Amino acid sequence: MPDIEYLLRKLSFVADLTEKQRQVLNALFDGPRHVSAGTVLVSEGEPNYTGFVICEGWAARERLLNDGDRQVVNFMVPGDLSEPGAFVTNAADHTITTLTDSVIRCFPHHRWFHTLRQDPVLTLVVWWLAAHEEAVLKEHIVALGRRRARPRLLYMMWELCRRLEMVGLCRDHRFALPAGNADLADALGLSPRHLSRVLAEVRHEGIIDVGDGYCVIRDPDRLLSACDCRDVYLQITSIASAVRDTLSQDPAPV
Repeated sequence: MPDIEYLLRKLSFVADLTEKQRQVLNALFDGPRHVSAGTVLVSEGEPNYTGFVICEGWAARERLLNDGDRQVVNFMVPGDLSEPGAFVTNAADHTITTLTDSVIRCFPHHRWFHTLRQDPVLTLVVWWLAAHEEAVLKEHIVALGRRRARPRLLYMMWELCRRLEMVGLCRDHRFALPAGNADLADALGLSPRHLSRVLAEVRHEGIIDVGDGYCVIRDPDRLLSACDCRDVYLQITSIASAVRDTLSQDPAPV
């Protein structure tokens, strides 16, 4: 599906976009670009004048440290924008690398700004997504800072499940998980050996099963209880009708 359908599915949770708005969004993006696994799409510190949407495949946002260590900030899945919020600098503040063969569609920042200036509803929708991502990243800070390895892993699997459900890529709590153990370990702040022990533990308990390229959450209730997950952070709620009504009106004279 080398188009923006997964992005539009996500946006449909926020607002009912008109067909014209969907066409405007689609016109923002250049044609599909196929990239191989391990491709660096964005390099920290380098000039950054374009963004992109993941149409197929997975990627990792990451920070590479001087000592060679890596922290995966989060995983990008189909429908994710490289920068859902404002582009505040001309240089990238993190690296994005594909984990699988992928398809992306790029857009220049100036085209993005121009389009959003013309439509306040689209502006609010994108802002809503940026606010959602910020809320999820706050939970990452809590997980890395205060949760032990077991609930940290369980929370990440639940987060991925919920995000993939939103775009139709997770059913019955089962989803593709192309991230390898090294990627998961770098996202969780664990060593690969420690991660393997925790995976074996939760598999034995019948909570989740992570295999070669897949994850199945077998007991969602126990998972949520074990990781103290406030699921509200993972939900994208629709824009309040009062806000939409206000935005649909002609602007008041200044």
